Amino acid sequence: MNPDNNNILPQSLQRAQKRRTKIYLRLSTSVFSVSSVVIIFFFAFLLGCSKHKKVEEKTSLNLNISHDIVTFDPRKGSDFISSTVQFLLFEGLTKMSPYSLVTPALAETIDISEDRLVYTFHLRDSKWSNGAYVTAFDFAETWNNMLAPNFPCPNAHLLFPIKNAENAKRGLVSLRQIGIRALDHKTLEVRLEHPTPYFLEMISFCVFFPIHQNTAVRNSKWAEVNNSDFVCNGPYRLAKYRHGHELVLEKNPYYWDSPNVSLDQIRISIIDNEMTAMKLYEMDELDILGLPFTGIPSDYVPNLMDKGLIKTSSLPASTICCFNMETFPFSNVNIRKAFAYAINRQEIIDNITSMDNESGVNLLPSTLLSDQPGPFFQDGDALLAKIYLQKGLKELNISEDELGPLTLLHATAGSFPKIAAALQEQWRKALGVQVNLIGNEYNVFLDKLTKRDFQMAECVWIAQYHDPMNFFERFKQKKNPKNYPGYENPHYADLLDQSLLEANKSDRFDLLKKAEVILNEDMPLTALFHWKNIYLQKPTVKNLLLYPTGSFYLQEISFEGQKQQSNEIFTVYK
Repeated sequence: MNPDNNNILPQSLQRAQKRRTKIYLRLSTSVFSVSSVVIIFFFAFLLGCSKHKKVEEKTSLNLNISHDIVTFDPRKGSDFISSTVQFLLFEGLTKMSPYSLVTPALAETIDISEDRLVYTFHLRDSKWSNGAYVTAFDFAETWNNMLAPNFPCPNAHLLFPIKNAENAKRGLVSLRQIGIRALDHKTLEVRLEHPTPYFLEMISFCVFFPIHQNTAVRNSKWAEVNNSDFVCNGPYRLAKYRHGHELVLEKNPYYWDSPNVSLDQIRISIIDNEMTAMKLYEMDELDILGLPFTGIPSDYVPNLMDKGLIKTSSLPASTICCFNMETFPFSNVNIRKAFAYAINRQEIIDNITSMDNESGVNLLPSTLLSDQPGPFFQDGDALLAKIYLQKGLKELNISEDELGPLTLLHATAGSFPKIAAALQEQWRKALGVQVNLIGNEYNVFLDKLTKRDFQMAECVWIAQYHDPMNFFERFKQKKNPKNYPGYENPHYADLLDQSLLEANKSDRFDLLKKAEVILNEDMPLTALFHWKNIYLQKPTVKNLLLYPTGSFYLQEISFEGQKQQSNEIFTVYK
């Protein structure tokens, strides 16, 4: 394990021993240690439970999400909310805990070859929600199918460190040539193209979760709304789903660690209005507000802070502005710089987010990459922005009158519209350019991003695994659907490739910092601010822990006093 984690490892092992679970990492060499073994900041965070229960009393945790689930299928999801729910319903080979940044999950033990190219996962006994055993075949087929050229998997690029994975997705080799094999029903072998220091953390992300192959083959629509064939393998199973209104999850009795999941039910309402969610919290209809659930309305934050009710943690996530490099005028780097430099980030933080967010003068949040080469520019530098605007106009051979009006795409939920309006006004004042705002419901907004159907877009990026490469690798190739600006630079890509071969973490990060300099110079996007998670929890909610990355860990939650679930009868999709 990473020696940096020694301070938390003993607690993790003690907990594992209490659960009578043999969790350890076997290396095929006595001298090799996995560097940078850390896990995504927000993706295993919903194992809610309650310790203090009377006999036959059932407890329920009440939460809210801001928009409906795009898909329950972990292979096809690409949005934050769907991932949040998928982490409740499914589980992969590895996960994290508040005591350790990485630990095996369905993989009871893991062997790593001396050259760091072959990972062998030995699965524990675990079952699907229909009682069938989870097998290495389920993993192998799930991953291979995602790499089929025509399979809709927005995050397929995360599998590209696997041997021949990218070539298979491009249709250059057959799926049989991918480095994924089920050696037997409990042994999965994965061969990599090159050493990948963050591989164990990466495979904890929900795109790597298995699906039940027998069900998927029999019914291709198994994950659609209210399908009786819905099968999962996580701590909870789907009890009820009303499209656009509510979903109810209940404890999965077939989950391998079910005795340690003591929360009987999680009720999740679907309301896209933060003010409404806040009112429900005040009426004791919700137990927690904060990411990945509904955020706190910014107007409420100062008063709640004064009362000492707000709690905070740093997150590896950012609100950003992307420039579509395939559209006029943002094909020009000086135009992109003009719009980036004209933004007054601190003004947005002070007046809209009302919290101590980190200004985006560095591209990445400091929790993800400390000691960055920046700041790369002065915040809100209107004079320099005007200079770059004139340079860009001259290179494009146009006047200011021919520049606009331009458009900014944004989602309609949460603080997106307020931030968009602030950007619009800042650009008008600093550059004299009219920018029209286009707001869309989240699913439409996300579709436009991936299709690059925008000029500028206010969006977010959230680490899927806790390593700078999670953000950097999406800009390695223009064809990556997560590469919203359509950026590509061979020198930048070469630095990323070099970093993979560097075993020393400090030296690897030095290469990534050089890549960050190039990305900032080319300016396909600019960070507005890096997130602090501000959250509220009811006084009755006890033992709410945080992951080392700052997001919620709910497995040890208990309730002070009695808290009973509804007597409503639910249909369970087994």
